[in-house]
Amino acid sequence: MDSRKSPRKILLAVREGGVDARLLASARSLCQRMDAELDILVRCAKDALPAELGEFIRELRAAGLPYSLSQRADLRRRDIVDYANGHECISSVVIDSLEGWETIAADRASDPWARLACPLVTAAPPRTPGASG
Repeated sequence: MDSRKSPRKILLAVREGGVDARLLASARSLCQRMDAELDILVRCAKDALPAELGEFIRELRAAGLPYSLSQRADLRRRDIVDYANGHECISSVVIDSLEGWETIAADRASDPWARLACPLVTAAPPRTPGASG
């Protein structure tokens, strides 16, 4: 890797209640395929890291995969897009779903995802047949 360039990174944005094994596996697999580091943004209280994410971080450490972790009490779509667009080393963003990121429905006509300058990967768990939503 060229030491003058920033390393390639994948941004994983997660939230309490949205941490799923499929989401974590997708982010890890993408990092391995792209030879990229992992930036993790998690929406939760500073002292309340979701248990699934704690286990995932232990797995990353054991595998020697570089990562960074930032916990935020509030993390909106716009924050994720601004973070990714503000770091040119971000190659892709991985989230669980496009829905449910805003705690308050501000301007429903705006779509921050449309401003994202890199690919967006959604890795929501498969829906069960007959589920509505």
